Amino acid sequence: MRQIFQTLICLIFVIACDFTPPINRKIIQAQNFISTQEYKKAAFLYEEILTNNLKPDLRMKLSYQLGELYSIYLGQYSKAVKNYNEVKILTEDPVWLIKVEEKISEINFYYLKDYSAAINSYVKLSEFSPRLKDYDFFQMQIAESYYNQKNYDKAMMAIERIQTNQSSEYFVRSFYLLGLIYFEKKDYNKALFIWSEYLKRETKKDQIVKAKFLVANTYEATDNLKMAYDIYFSISKDYPNQEVVLSRLKSLYDRRVSRRR
Repeated sequence: MRQIFQTLICLIFVIACDFTPPINRKIIQAQNFISTQEYKKAAFLYEEILTNNLKPDLRMKLSYQLGELYSIYLGQYSKAVKNYNEVKILTEDPVWLIKVEEKISEINFYYLKDYSAAINSYVKLSEFSPRLKDYDFFQMQIAESYYNQKNYDKAMMAIERIQTNQSSEYFVRSFYLLGLIYFEKKDYNKALFIWSEYLKRETKKDQIVKAKFLVANTYEATDNLKMAYDIYFSISKDYPNQEVVLSRLKSLYDRRVSRRR
């Protein structure tokens, strides 16, 4: 948070070199509001400043500043996107375009849950040349977005693109998501097969435990109670919510006892 705050102050300092005295005073006042964590007042003042006839470069920087206030401090994500989009209109500088597109994609995916808009941004970011360092992440986010939309066919196509490159940072993770898709489609045999491939490759313990929980859940859904019980038991000490696992174990035990009667 301190780093973000310093970034905002630095941006204000850059802006402060290029405006008329009345606007100068208002921007300094807005800076003071930020310093005292009065973010609503700062945003209101920036909105007022932007009603003036400003040079494009100054308008762009102020719009970006306002987007930061709305997204980081005020949680008004639609307003943040509006101001970030204004930056895209006012500049052709790829550094700025990439920066705001990343912020727009993050807001749409994580906060607004507008997955269509998120896909649009991630596709744009994926098409930058030369390829951006987070290209693999953008590809995975496209797949995740389609999954969240329940557009499983397009999600699978996105996963196929990821899996053509075994050096992708998200190559292993893509198997986990593919298993989820087959599970949602109730194709349990394929889900189990894909997750077995995922578990062969995954090295992170917390992710392995999470996947094994889903595998056990799948066996439970297919009425393979012994296999489900054994897997739940194997992760009972490691799963974050042990009460859930113990509840599943009890339920499975009762069902197995009932069958024997």
